[in-house]
Amino acid sequence: MSRRAQLLQRVEVLAVTAAPGGQRLLHFALVQAVCGTEALGRFANDLSIAMMLGLFSAVGWSALVLARVPVAARSAPVMLGLARGAGLFTLLACLSLPLLAWGDWIFEPAWTALLLAGWTAYTLARHYGLALGSYRWLLALETLLVVLLVAGLGLFGDGRPWLAYAALAVPTALFGAVALALLALRAKGGDARLPAGSLRTAGEQAALNFVSGGMSMVLVPCTVQVAGAAYGGLVALIGSLTSVLLLFPRALSFNALPALARVVHHQGVDEVRSVLGSLRRNLLRVNSGLSLLAVAAWGVLVWQGQRANFALAGASAIFLLQLASFYVGQLVLPEANYLQTVEETRLPLRVNVLSLILFVLACGGVMAIVPPGADAVIGLFSVLLGATLTRNLLLRRAVLRRAPEVFA
Repeated sequence: MSRRAQLLQRVEVLAVTAAPGGQRLLHFALVQAVCGTEALGRFANDLSIAMMLGLFSAVGWSALVLARVPVAARSAPVMLGLARGAGLFTLLACLSLPLLAWGDWIFEPAWTALLLAGWTAYTLARHYGLALGSYRWLLALETLLVVLLVAGLGLFGDGRPWLAYAALAVPTALFGAVALALLALRAKGGDARLPAGSLRTAGEQAALNFVSGGMSMVLVPCTVQVAGAAYGGLVALIGSLTSVLLLFPRALSFNALPALARVVHHQGVDEVRSVLGSLRRNLLRVNSGLSLLAVAAWGVLVWQGQRANFALAGASAIFLLQLASFYVGQLVLPEANYLQTVEETRLPLRVNVLSLILFVLACGGVMAIVPPGADAVIGLFSVLLGATLTRNLLLRRAVLRRAPEVFA
C-alpha cells in the first residue's frame, strides 16, 4: 500500500470513529436551538441512561466483534451469533426502564427503549464494518444519519420535544434492522451459534466498560438531580464537545486492534511490545494536541457568549475537569487493548469495580453534603477525575503483574 493510500485510510478511520461524537454534539446543539434548554436536559438525561444500559447490550458485544471477526474464516456467521446475544442483552436491559421511570430517573421510558435498541443495533453494525475495514461505507452511512438527524429536527422539531428522541432512535433502529437482514443472508449455511462462554465474556466486557466509561455517563442524570435540567444540558454539551475531539485517540486504538490481535496470536513478545509502544506514542501526541484544541474551542464559545449554558456558574471549571478526566482515562488504552485482545476481563473488572465503589461513595457524599447548584456539579466532576486517576494506577499495576514480559 502506498503512503498516500495509507494516509487516506488513516483519515477515513479517524473520521468514522469520531463520527458518533460529532453527531452527538450536533444533535444536542440542534435540540437546544429548536426545542430549548429544558428539552435538551431531559433528552440528555434519558440518552445517558440508554447509553449506560447500552454498555451491556452493545459495547460489551462490540468488543467481541473486534476480537473475533478479524480472525474468523467466515465473518458473517460469527457476527450473526454475536448479534443474537446482543439482542438478548437488549431485552433484559429494557426491563429496567419502567423502574427507572418510577424513580424519576428518566422522563420518556418508551422513547428511551427505542433509543437503546437503535443505538445497540447501529453500534454493532459500525463495529462489524470497523473489523472488516469498510471505512468508506461506514463514512457514507454516518453522513446519511447526520442528514436525517438535521432534517428531522430542523424541519419538524419546533414545538415537538419528542423529536429529540425520534430523530436519532428511528434512523438507527431502521439501519440496524436492514444490517441484520443483510447479515442473515450472508450467514446462510454457516454456524451462527455462540461459542461457549461468550455470554459470560460479553457480560464481563460490558461490566468493565460500565465501571469505567459508565462513571462519566451517570454524571448527566446526577447533575439533573442536584442542579436541574439547565446544568444537565450544559454537562451534555461539554461531554459532546470533549468526546468529539478525544474520539480521535479512540480511532487510533481501534485501528491498531486488528494488528495487535494478529501479533498476539501468531507472533512473539517483541512484536506485541512494538505495536503497543507505537500506539502509546501516537496516543500521547494526539491526546495532548487535541486537549489544547478543546481548550481553545471552549474559550471561543465562552467569549462569543451565544449560548446561555456557557454563562452558568462554574461552567469553565466543569469543562476543564471533564476534559482532564477524558485525557487521563485514555492513557491506559494500550493496556486495555492488550487485555481485550487476549479476552482477559476479570483482572480489569476487579480493578474497575473497586474504582466504581469509591466513585459511587464519593458521589453520594457530594450529593448529600454539598448544597444543590454549581458547587455540587463541580464536586461530582472532581470525584470523576480522582476516580479515573485511581483506576489507571491500579490497572497499570495489575497489567504489569499479568504480563510482565510485555509491559515491563
